[in-house]
Amino acid sequence: MTDITPAEDGFAFDCADGTGGVASKVLLATGIVDDLPDIAGVGDLYGVSVHHCLYCDGFEYVGKPVAALGKGDKGADLAVMMKHWIADVVACSDGTEVSGDAARKLKQHGIPLRSEPVVALEGTRGLLTKIKFKSGPDLERSGLFFSTGCHQASDLSLRLGCVRDEKGGVITDPATEETSVPGVYVAGDVSRDVLLVSIAIAEGAKAAVAINKAFLRRDGFCD
Repeated sequence: MTDITPAEDGFAFDCADGTGGVASKVLLATGIVDDLPDIAGVGDLYGVSVHHCLYCDGFEYVGKPVAALGKGDKGADLAVMMKHWIADVVACSDGTEVSGDAARKLKQHGIPLRSEPVVALEGTRGLLTKIKFKSGPDLERSGLFFSTGCHQASDLSLRLGCVRDEKGGVITDPATEETSVPGVYVAGDVSRDVLLVSIAIAEGAKAAVAINKAFLRRDGFCD
């Protein structure tokens, strides 16, 4: 879908193949895109030994040396989370300073900090072996988790006028499951709630039921 606009009978939409039409209701499940660190070597390792989701892949690194990467306090905060079940964690702030509070937490949990800019990641067959810095020694690691943010994969919700929260997620009404635009629903990472496949499936089911109930009310089958 390339465009969608409110119409008299719902929403007019256009697709990339030139087709279009009118929909009574719209369910947006366009997801988000993770912002990969702009560091040499990330592309060859991402999804194998470099990850964005600690909850999805952290369990694989129990007993292994890992690093948490993020500017300022982002990397430090992620490192503290990782320390809960991974013993050997190093925080990397990639050329930026961390706050005094973050530094205190790192010290409290015995987490070293490397603040030098990261210039490259090295590994073979997708497996990370070391992190290279602009200065100082290389850091041998088996895995790296990063906190660099993400963004909506589509601007359709913005063009429709859906209200978003401070994270950029589309806000929904807990009673109707609709967004701030009547007739528009969302499911999955568009909402920026809990970013897990299982949650996305559940949100899709809830939205489908809400849409069906809206049709039943519209057609006089229920109050």
